[in-house]
Amino acid sequence: MNRLLHTTVHRMTVRPTAGGGIRWSSYVGDVRCKADNLSKSYDPSASLSNNAFHNFHNNDNTNLGGSASSRPRRSFSAAAAPDRANKANEFPSVRKHSTSRDAPHERLLVLGSGVAGCAAALTAARHGVPVTVLHAGGLKEDCNSYWAQGGVIYRNYRLTRERRNGKSELVDTPLSLVNDIRIASGYTAPLQRSHQLEECTYSTDLLQNNQHSKMGQVCPTSGVRWNEDAAWKLACEGPSRIRELLLGSKDAGLGESHGCVVPFDRTSLNEKDGVMDDVLSLCLEASHSAPRIVHHADCTGKAITMSITKAASEHPLIEFAGDSVATDLIVDEYDNNMVIGAQVLNKRTNQLDNSYAVHGVVLASGGLAGIYQHSTNPLGFNALGSSVGLALRLEDRPGRGGKTNDNDGIVSDLEYVQFHPTSLYLPGEARFLLTEALRGEGAILRDLDGRAFAADYHPNAELAPRDVVARAVFNESQKSVGGEHNAYLDITHRDPAWLKDRFPSIHAHLSSRDAPMDFTRESIPVIPAAHYTCGGVTTDLSGRVVGGGGDGWYPNLYAAGEAARTGLHGGNRLASTSLLEGLVFGASVGETVAGVAGDADDEAALEGRERVTEAMHRARHSIEHRLVMEQNGSNGHGVVGGGGTRASSSDGRTSTEAAALLARLRSLMWDDVGVVRTSSGLSLVVPELEAVRDRADQLWEDGDAGWEAAAVRDASRAGLAVAEAARANRVSGGAHYVVLDEEEGARGDGGAIVAEGGEFKEPDSDSDEEDGLVAARA
Repeated sequence: MNRLLHTTVHRMTVRPTAGGGIRWSSYVGDVRCKADNLSKSYDPSASLSNNAFHNFHNNDNTNLGGSASSRPRRSFSAAAAPDRANKANEFPSVRKHSTSRDAPHERLLVLGSGVAGCAAALTAARHGVPVTVLHAGGLKEDCNSYWAQGGVIYRNYRLTRERRNGKSELVDTPLSLVNDIRIASGYTAPLQRSHQLEECTYSTDLLQNNQHSKMGQVCPTSGVRWNEDAAWKLACEGPSRIRELLLGSKDAGLGESHGCVVPFDRTSLNEKDGVMDDVLSLCLEASHSAPRIVHHADCTGKAITMSITKAASEHPLIEFAGDSVATDLIVDEYDNNMVIGAQVLNKRTNQLDNSYAVHGVVLASGGLAGIYQHSTNPLGFNALGSSVGLALRLEDRPGRGGKTNDNDGIVSDLEYVQFHPTSLYLPGEARFLLTEALRGEGAILRDLDGRAFAADYHPNAELAPRDVVARAVFNESQKSVGGEHNAYLDITHRDPAWLKDRFPSIHAHLSSRDAPMDFTRESIPVIPAAHYTCGGVTTDLSGRVVGGGGDGWYPNLYAAGEAARTGLHGGNRLASTSLLEGLVFGASVGETVAGVAGDADDEAALEGRERVTEAMHRARHSIEHRLVMEQNGSNGHGVVGGGGTRASSSDGRTSTEAAALLARLRSLMWDDVGVVRTSSGLSLVVPELEAVRDRADQLWEDGDAGWEAAAVRDASRAGLAVAEAARANRVSGGAHYVVLDEEEGARGDGGAIVAEGGEFKEPDSDSDEEDGLVAARA
């Protein structure tokens, strides 16, 4: 492969202004020149407590009413470690070739300490970019990633089948994973690419959707927008990212190099000469066509989070700042609202400060499922839509031109909130997640009489896509008679000792109650609960935030993980994709910020790198100008984001009102924007949510509010955005299921799939492919 040489150059750029004049700008960048034949060979050698949040959150749960490029490209095999770790040498970073500066603002600001945030931080730091990771909790491990139970997608290199010519082939391929993601997403049209790709860097020449269709393709049946390119990126890059960031040398990984080797469960296979092979244990989960999930018992998220946050905190270029809530993005309104930092509230001191970042801001604070009354998300700040709230307030500012249609806003697909089918249902208690892996290991959904009902709703029964199973459980629960619950999860047919060893967190939670429960001996009552945000802040595959107005890109702003909408999930998320999504797209953000190009011949990637470099230098100029103005007692003309440092004096009254507003919001979202929605309910709830948002904004603007007001300010804006998106989309698809009112149904308005006879009817499509989803549990 050709190597790129760099030479420093001073560029002058002329830009027209809104008033018809011109404005000069400049930056010191680098020109990339190809140097032939410079090839180089590589040889890559405690449960958290959320008591601090408990008093704020309402926990009064009530009863539920084409072909690949012709040129050679890198691929990865099961036996070979990836060479990503050496890209710092192959493609020198922006940081290394810029003027040396030690100022605090010479950094990347990451909002969120979960898997996506840490992947972005580690990758950027490895290429020389200093990083500050802000997290709202007191502990850096206090994030949604910590609570993931099931596992993370890897790849099954052991499961083979024999072809007609007698040769064997892998069952689990990138193509099979992409197709599983498609089926789960609610996108029923065929794949754009039906041939196989091997593991590789998914570069721009492989993209199937150009700039004008970057949101993906719209399904003609379900209305779901799904980005097949995002799925291919996950499938082609996922295994190498797992090896790079999480696995040790024993599994051809590079984890020892940065101190992150996750203790995934292992198993023994293929005895030879009296010695058993010690290999990663792979399990099957719903809607997967092969066992490909690596896991650590039923607390995989905890194992990954503890390892990756430790690795990040020990990196000399990464610092963590806890109890820090980002309240607004700071932008230069004279430079296309370029993001130059964030206002940050210190929860301990109630002090509000400006945190500047030359390399930009990454939104990685998780999703918004915590705005529902019944949620699998833990109490805390991370699931209250903070990234969505920050992005929407940025879009509302003048200077961007706003969105021109429903497809080019800074957020998208927010109506697709996934409800996990099986959370523990005990009236008066918080919902507790019962992982998808239970059904993957054979758990059966039964009604009060013991009848298995999942097959009534889908031929794959318990292993159907999550949205289908969630509506099935919800529908059966509505059939309760005499106050007795009617939906249970039963895995009592499996060996009790094995179950307790495989699912220790679930066993511990159930057995520690005042009235202990034993899932090895009795069926467990379940109900759906808000779980995951399939939409979010709109990004391209590099993690750059895109939207209406300007050139379609918000300079210096990125998003990754559940906070982002890449189009990967469409209308419904496939099980165990979330942690892998955080790793793959978080690392891509880190490389984008550092100016790392995955392919020397990828001209589009190089052009994107140049734009990032230019934005960085413009941001530096804007920040240094702002700091001078602040030193002189001025806000800094042309920069929006606050007037320097201020202290507020939060009191009990404000906190109480904020908690009441959040409880009201959660109740409205559950009742009218929940598992099953009605057009009339959505129309009625939007004005009520607007009132909650307006009051939350006012509570914050009064100037004497603390972090509770900041939390409900984000949550109310996110909740309203979800309801508005759901009201605008009258076609049921994926996790968005809307029942038309009787009059609308009679007219045939909207083409929605409606509930008939007490059962939910799904579109008749993909029957052959879906029938093949249930793989052998080998």
